[in-house]
This record gives sequence, C-alpha cells and structure tokens, in this order.
Amino acid sequence: MIEPLVIDQFHFLRPEWLLAIIPATMLVLFFWRQKSSAVNWRGAINPQLLDHLIDGGSKKTARWPWLLLLLAWIIAAIAMAGPTWTKLPQPIHKKQDALVVVLDLSLSMLAEDIKPSRLVRARHKILDILAQRDEGLTALIAYSGDAHIVSPLTDDNPTIANLTPALSPGMMPVFGSDPVGALKLAKQLFKNAGATNGRVLLITDGVTESDVDDIDNLLSRSGYELSIMGVGTPDGAPIPAKSGFLKDDGGNIIVPQLQRSRLEELAKHNKGRYADISLNDNDVGFLLPKLTTELEDNTVLTEREFDQWHDRGPLLTLALLPLALLAFRRGWLLVLPLLILAQPQTSHAFEWQDLWERPDQQAAKALHNGDAKTAAGLFKDNQWKASANYQAGNFDNAAKQFAQQDTATSHYNRGNALAKAGKLDEAIEAYDKALGQRPDMEDAQFNKELLEQLKEQQEQQQQQSSDNGEESDQEKQDSEQQDQQQGDQQNQDGEQQESDQQSEQNQQGDKEKQRSEKQGSEQNSEQQNAEESEEEKQQREQQQAQQEKQEQEQSEQQQAQASEQDQQSQQQKQAMEQWLRQIPDDPSGLLRRKFNHESKVRQQQGETQREQPQW
Repeated sequence: MIEPLVIDQFHFLRPEWLLAIIPATMLVLFFWRQKSSAVNWRGAINPQLLDHLIDGGSKKTARWPWLLLLLAWIIAAIAMAGPTWTKLPQPIHKKQDALVVVLDLSLSMLAEDIKPSRLVRARHKILDILAQRDEGLTALIAYSGDAHIVSPLTDDNPTIANLTPALSPGMMPVFGSDPVGALKLAKQLFKNAGATNGRVLLITDGVTESDVDDIDNLLSRSGYELSIMGVGTPDGAPIPAKSGFLKDDGGNIIVPQLQRSRLEELAKHNKGRYADISLNDNDVGFLLPKLTTELEDNTVLTEREFDQWHDRGPLLTLALLPLALLAFRRGWLLVLPLLILAQPQTSHAFEWQDLWERPDQQAAKALHNGDAKTAAGLFKDNQWKASANYQAGNFDNAAKQFAQQDTATSHYNRGNALAKAGKLDEAIEAYDKALGQRPDMEDAQFNKELLEQLKEQQEQQQQQSSDNGEESDQEKQDSEQQDQQQGDQQNQDGEQQESDQQSEQNQQGDKEKQRSEKQGSEQNSEQQNAEESEEEKQQREQQQAQQEKQEQEQSEQQQAQASEQDQQSQQQKQAMEQWLRQIPDDPSGLLRRKFNHESKVRQQQGETQREQPQW
C-alpha cells in the first residue's frame, strides 16, 4: 500500500544526483545541433553530384532518440535522488540501564564536616553522575521524614540536573529520615518502567538498625542492586541552626557521624558496593561501573519514529521499462550503463536542518540561544509557542496562546503576559481563574495583590490629574471674565472721549458759522466718519488680540496635558518594572508545593509514618 503524498514532508534523500541532469541536457543539445555527414560534404562537393556519391545523404537524421534518452536520464536522476515523504518505524537497540538515585535530605546532611557541607557535596556528585550517563534511564528520589519523586525514570538528564540544585531539607514537609519509604518508591519506579533489572544509588550519611532489616526484606530476590555512597566523616560535625547548633531534648548538641560499617554491610547484602564520597570520579566509577554491551540481556529492542525515510526512488524504475525496450535497437545498448540504479551508502536530506532536527528541536535550540522570536515561529506546541512569544516580548500573542488551555498554570502564565502588556484588569481576572482551580497557588495570589495595588495607584494619579484639569478650567473662565471687563471699560472710555471731542467741535462750529454753513456741515460729516472708522478699528484689534490669547491658552493647555500624559505613562512604566522586580524567583517553589501536596494526600489516606530519628 502506497501512503498518500504529504507535500510539506516531501524532499530528496540524495539531492546531489539531480546535478546529473545538467550534463545530460548539454550532451543532448550537442548531438541535437550536429549536422549530418551529407551537410558537411556540401561545402566541398557539387550538390548535383553529392546525391550520387553519398548513399542517403539527403535524408535527415532522426532526433527523437535523443529526446527519449534525455527523458530516461531525468527519470533515472530523480530516482537516484531518492524522493520521499514518509518515515519508517526504525527498530533500534537501546541499553537497558535503569538507575534510581536516592538522596538523603535529613537535617544531618547540613553538617559541615566536609566542606562546604554534606548536602552541597552530594548535589555536586549527582550532577557529575548525570553528566557521565549518556545512555540508559535515570530517576531521582529525595527523602527525609517521607519520600518524594523528584523525577521518574527518563533519559532527559538535563531536566534532572536543573532540579537538583533546588533540593534542601528546608523544602521537605516532614523532618526525619525514612530510607525504606524512598526505596519502596524506587522499586515502584522500576515496576512502572517495566525494568526487571536496575540499580539504586543511595547517597546518605547513615541508617538505623531497623532500616537495615527492612531494606534487606524489601530488596531480597527483587533483582535490583543497592550501592551506597557515604557522605560525611566518622567524627561528624554539629548541625548548623539559626542560633548556634541543633540540640536534642536534653540540650545536648547533636553531632551526626558517618555510619560506615553499617552502610557497607547493607550494600553487601543487596549485591551492591559502598564507597565514601570523593572529590574525583573514583567513587562514581566504582559504584556505577559501565555495563558490558556484549550481553544481549543488557539491551532492549524498541520501535520508534526515527529519522529513517522511505525511499520512493525504485518506483520510478517502472517508468523506465518502456524506454528500456528501445535499448535493444542497434547502438542503444551503449546507454544502458547510464540507466543502472545503484543505491549509495550515504544519504543527505535536501533540507539539511529538517533532516537532523525536528521543528521543535530547532525552536528549543533557538530559544536556548536567545532568539525567542525565531523559536515562536518554529514551535508547534501552543504552550511552548506562548513561552517563546512571552520571552520575545510579544505578550498579546502569548496571552492568547496560554488561554487555549484551561489549567491553573495556563491561567497564571496568561496573567503574567497580560500584566506585561499593561492590561491589569484582564491579568487580575486570569489570576482569579488560576486561584479558583488551585487556591494554594502562592505566586498567583502574590501577583494579584501587586496588580491591585498598582491599579489603585493609577486611579489615584488619574484622580489627581482630573482635579488639576478642573482647576485650570476655572482659571481660564476667570481670565476670560477679566478680559471682558477690561474691554468694556475701554469701550466706555472711548465713548466718553468721543463725546468730549464732539462737544468741542460743535462749539468751534458755532464760532465759525459765519464763514460757511455748507463747509461746517461737510466737516462734521467727515469727522463722524473718521470717528466711526476709528471705533471699528479698535474693536477689530481687540477681537484679534482676544483670539490670539485664546489660541495661545489652548496650545499651552494641550502641551500641559501631553506632558502630564507622558509623565503618567513613565510613572506607570516605572511602577510596572518595580512590580516585576518584586516577583520572587524561587525554582524550588514547584517542588515544595508538590511535596506538600503529596504529604497531605498520604495523611488523608491514613498512611502512618515509621519511627525514625528527627535528624
């Protein structure tokens, strides 16, 4: 059955074979343009004699065989290039090496008899182990008064390495030391993964006598070996506390010591080894020797979608069969070697990057290199795409993509994106939805309270800006009234002055009445016209001055409003940056909440805790 063609996955496995079409085309063009022998003789022999001297010289050379040869060559080149569009399930052998690292997080691991402390040295050693393991599955379990799974069996060692530095006794919900519960979880992890054989590495400074018996009964006839790495010294050291050192009920300082002999006996009973923690890798090499790959039991056959593409080139050979029939014509058997298909040993994809890395892998690499914008375009998963958009500063798209899932974490991330985009009300609503699904989400509650405080500050600033605007409007009205009063006063003064001038002119007219009544009347008329034009001129100037003053006031008011808006925007930006700086960066918060939830569930199910020391 032939799978349907998928255009976006179509490519060539060996694209360099397509270059063979170029010389074939050049060769056919060369022979196509070659003239017949008769045409070559026409330059030296009389055409009337040429037909009698050369047999068939007047016939044209057939050119269609060259076209068929070019077609066959092109089909063969495409077949050799290896067209493909589907993947094949590729069976591979994988080393069956399951390792569960069990870390003691009791208070005694804080002792500083080895520097800087037992806990720090143990975490560094786990990171060294993860860096050396290039095959197999690894899990990590942490325990104190109860045990918790940090990571199940996986080949993703970098993820475990990112979680390891956050482990500390302070994040454990119950103080104490329960290695038996931790080994029960390790046994359950092996069972869930279907591993019949496996190794457990216990990193601790000691166990009790009752723990030794319980562990022997738990691991006997189980097929799992237990190796132990001892952390500390036989002399021991006190446990640091806030005020001095940790003391027992009698007021004595507690000095936990390395129980080397007991741990050696426990490892020997369970087919394992014991070694003290060291500064080099000798302890890891001794406790976790490399498994031999020659044994068939050490590998398992898995079937997974690997980068093995189904070559469809051989199907094109069917198209060559009709052309191959023409090879039996005289002379055409010489081109048969050109049509032989040989499968090369090496192959290269036409799209080099897509062959070696999936789009999600390319996106993860781009995100790791700081190119979040490119990663957002490559990711197929909406949550990864949203995270990339968030890091690229495209907060609106990030919020839309986070909203596609109805989970507490998605709503919390959507709230962060909306807060970054300045949409405080929508961000608060997103935090409310997250808290509605998980009321114990401390980060969402903290961010919500910060946004509410920021919103109150913005409302207060807007109220102050509104009050300042009303005061400026009142001042504007007072100024206009004052200008109007001044204009009225000027009009009254002008009218009084005109009245006085007219009285004087009338008196002068009476004295000069004897000269000429006609001349007096004309003069009075001209004076009245002059007075009227002067009055209109003064009114026009007053109106222009008042209009210019209003335009200037409006311009000043607009500039003041723009400056005030810029100041508010700057204050809002500064407040947003201060709020973002207040968000705590606590990588252990997720594990702490996970451990607390598991501990509460166990208490609700009525699980009783074993008698154990509190340190």
